[in-house]
Amino acid sequence: MTGSRVNGFVWALAFALLTTAAIAADPEAPPTGGASAPPRGLKPAEQLPPLDSPSTVAPAQPETTTHAPSTEAWQSPTEQTVPDKPGAPSGPRVTVQGLSASDPSGAGLISQGSGGFGSNLWAGSGRSSIATRLAQLPTAPSSPAMQGLMRRLLLTAAAPPAGVAPPEEPSLLALRLAKLIANGWIGEAATLAAQSPRDDSFARQAWAEALLLQGREADACGDTTSLRQSSNDAYWLKLRALCYLLQKDTPSALLTLEVMRERGVTDDAFFALAAALSEGAAVKVAALPAPTGLHLSLFKQANKPPPPTVATWLPATPLLLQQSTSPDMRLAAAERAGVAGLLEVEQMRRVYEGETFSVDELDDPEEAAKKLTTARANALYFQAITKRTLPAGRATAFVAALQRADLQNRFPFFAAASAPLALSIKPGPETSWAAAYVARALLYAGNDKAAVQWLTAMASPTDSATVNALQIHLGLVRPTPENLARMQGAMTWLGQNALKPGSTKDWLMDRATREIPLLNALGYLVPPDAQWAISATTAGSVPSGAAADALAGIERAAGEGKLGETILDALIALGPGGPTRAQGHTVKRVVAALIAVGLRDEARALAIESVLGAPIRLRS
Repeated sequence: MTGSRVNGFVWALAFALLTTAAIAADPEAPPTGGASAPPRGLKPAEQLPPLDSPSTVAPAQPETTTHAPSTEAWQSPTEQTVPDKPGAPSGPRVTVQGLSASDPSGAGLISQGSGGFGSNLWAGSGRSSIATRLAQLPTAPSSPAMQGLMRRLLLTAAAPPAGVAPPEEPSLLALRLAKLIANGWIGEAATLAAQSPRDDSFARQAWAEALLLQGREADACGDTTSLRQSSNDAYWLKLRALCYLLQKDTPSALLTLEVMRERGVTDDAFFALAAALSEGAAVKVAALPAPTGLHLSLFKQANKPPPPTVATWLPATPLLLQQSTSPDMRLAAAERAGVAGLLEVEQMRRVYEGETFSVDELDDPEEAAKKLTTARANALYFQAITKRTLPAGRATAFVAALQRADLQNRFPFFAAASAPLALSIKPGPETSWAAAYVARALLYAGNDKAAVQWLTAMASPTDSATVNALQIHLGLVRPTPENLARMQGAMTWLGQNALKPGSTKDWLMDRATREIPLLNALGYLVPPDAQWAISATTAGSVPSGAAADALAGIERAAGEGKLGETILDALIALGPGGPTRAQGHTVKRVVAALIAVGLRDEARALAIESVLGAPIRLRS
């Protein structure tokens, strides 16, 4: 059969996503130490410890004043209960310490003792530079390590940097909320926004957005957002009109829409959907270049499907999984959430397995994929691995799926989702050619013992390049004495052979110029024959614009011990493509800077993603 079928699991999953969309909890604290200490087990994303007090998203609070809370109110500790759902921020019940200033922009949901950073996160930095960097943060980078680092940064309670926000600019709280929402962490945004200062229109707007994106229109139209009744800002006017439409107060809605037109508010999709609700007009919105929770609420009330492109907009994921009648849209939204670390790996496997394909499609996924959506084709490639029983056939399907994931820059997601399939492929004469591909996924998923089995099975002289990769990657991912002992010889071999002509020269050169500088930054001893690679030209995207500025300032920030600023510079410098797409020297400088401010484990996680996520380029 053809056609997309996302099984009923996705519908149940929507209710979990509806209250929070974040990274799954990891109860184990990461180890510390240098190059000789074992790294933490790699997971699909950076994770935080579990909550011991179940709760739900904080309900909307009635507004009683239009003034900011007093200094004394913020000096008193207040407990904040965070969402208790899969992927929610976690740890013991979080106590947000009262701030010594009347600016509550430093409020947060986690602290150093519950997975966050210290209260001095912004020490030494000025508000203006931090505000600029927060606005420049990439959205949903293709890197679980970056996702986890960003989420912890945005949720940490810390004294704000020096300086006061001009009234016409968003507060730091508002900027943090906007980034939380953009990355799909809707539940956390709603909870954090509940402690928003009452005179910060930007933060309150973010709160309204979070409520709408959770499907909580009643709360979004309640006392929580009374500013909509008096403000003539475009967003509040739109919310006012939406609330009148939801309340069936058509005359007031029409009057508000007229005020919007008089004030030059332009939003064709909003006006068209509002007309459909207020006047019964026929409407079809073909595109939505700047979607918001307002638009999704109107689509729901008008009983109109949003355009397919909305499936790629991460904040829409919870509502699309619950409300969309399009299987293709639900599948695309689920995959987008999976890559962003908002779905458990097992959940994503079940979504893929719920798709139905014909025998012919499974036999030739490359040809069949030409007629399918991207997400459905990815599911087809995934199933093609599971449906093949012969070792050579399964290895071939696995390599094809991995190469497709490389092209889409979603190696970490694929490696985590396909970990059981990689384990099912055993080394042997008919599968040895796939060793370099299978071992990448095994090592990223933390299955280093299975990767060693491939190493011991490599006996042919033609396997030398693959053996070398496994030896170095094992030493990076699991630096046991045994792995480190053979790593020195492997680095020497790589340094020598990357300069020689041959069928694997391209791959070896890519590896040498990416891996050797990173190993040097992590503190590994680089032998003389590989020293040339430390300063060699590297492949990858050269940073420009904001990324170049962040990279230029990261050593200074790290040298001055500015933790928050260093993390911001690191995330911006790597960009949305993450460490697998960034230039090797960029990743090296980011890793060195993070180590300088004490984030060795985070630096190692980025280095491992950069090394294992780099596509294999074998020249034919």
